[in-house]
Amino acid sequence: MGNFPLWLAPEQVRVITLNDDEALINYAKPIVAELRANMVRVDTDFSATPFKVKIFNAEQERMFPASSRRRLRLVIGGRDMEAGAGSVRLHHGGQQGAKPKEEVIADILASIKERRA
Repeated sequence: MGNFPLWLAPEQVRVITLNDDEALINYAKPIVAELRANMVRVDTDFSATPFKVKIFNAEQERMFPASSRRRLRLVIGGRDMEAGAGSVRLHHGGQQGAKPKEEVIADILASIKERRA
């Protein structure tokens, strides 16, 4: 997709559920809707594909440039849903941990607005 920073990337965030459980999907959809309402370019993977394959596919698609540390995937599992959170994973940066969903959304919006790499 080219060497784009987060604020310019064609796909800025990918929201991935651990599986295709309806409760997880229903938790993730409002997060996706809020990001899209704020003009964030979001893609989703709510499929039944095994989680490791989803992450591998996202890495292989090179949805973000190798030089940027702000390549973002928001992973949602059962514990995240129970805690009202989302787990942030950076492209080649690994797991960054779970944060409250409001904090995750605010950080994404601030990164884009401030044009952080």
